[in-house]
Amino acid sequence: MTHLLSIRLKEHNQHEFPFSLPVIRHFNELTFSKPVTILVGENGTGKSTLLEGIAANIGSRLLGELSIDDDPSLADARRLGEQLKLIWKVRTREGFFLRADDFINFTKKQAQIRDEYTASLKEIKQRNPNSLEALPYARTLYELKQLYGDGLDVRSHGEGFLDLFQSRLRPGGLYLMDEPEAPLSPLKQLTLISMIKEMVKKDAQFIIATHSPILMACPEAELLEIQNGKLVSMDYNDLEHVNLTRSFLQNPEQYLRHL
Repeated sequence: MTHLLSIRLKEHNQHEFPFSLPVIRHFNELTFSKPVTILVGENGTGKSTLLEGIAANIGSRLLGELSIDDDPSLADARRLGEQLKLIWKVRTREGFFLRADDFINFTKKQAQIRDEYTASLKEIKQRNPNSLEALPYARTLYELKQLYGDGLDVRSHGEGFLDLFQSRLRPGGLYLMDEPEAPLSPLKQLTLISMIKEMVKKDAQFIIATHSPILMACPEAELLEIQNGKLVSMDYNDLEHVNLTRSFLQNPEQYLRHL
C-alpha cells in the first residue's frame, strides 16, 4: 500500500545547504506510485539529504535515545523538512527511519544496558534474593532477550542488523532506509529484499536510498536516479550503478589497470 502519495517543496527564499543542492533546487513534486521507491545517485547528489528531510517532516522514529527532533546531525534535514508538504492517502504512525551508521551505536547502547542491568540484578539478589527491587531489571533483561536473543552484539554485523530490522517491522508502516546495504553481504541483501517483499504484502511502504545494484533489483520497485540534479524514473538495466557493476565484473582488469 502507498501511504505517502507525494511530496512537494514549498516556496522559500533559502539558498544555503541543503537548498543549494541541485536535486533540491530542481525539486518540485515527487509522486510515489509503488510501495517501494529506490533513490539512486552518486555520493553528494543529495539522495540521503532528501530522505532525511522526508523523515524529519514525518517525525520518524530513530534508533537509540535521540529523537529526530533532537539529533544534531539532522539539523539541516529538519530545515528541509519544514519546507516539504506531504500528501497522504492514509497517515500511518508505524515505521521508522534507519541509517546504517545508527545501528552500530544502537548495538553498543543495548549491550551497555544489558551489562549494567545484569550487574545490578546480581547485586540486588546478593543483598536480598526476594527483593522486589529486582523486578524492573529482570523485566528489562527479559524484554531485551525476547527482542534480540543473546544480544545484537554477539551476532555478526549483518546478522544483527537484519535481526533488528525484522524485530521492528510492523504491518502498514512507512520505512525510510538510508544505505541499508552497508553492513550486509550480497546474500544478506537478498534476505533484506525478501523481508521487504513480505512486508509489502502487509501494506508496508519503503523509501530507500542505496548504492547497491542488488537492492535496486527489488521486485516492482520504482527506481529514481538523480541525473543532473533531477530525479528521473529509470529501468533497472539502464541504471549507471548497474551497468558499471556489470561491466566491472565481466572484466575487472580493464578497470584496475588504469588505477
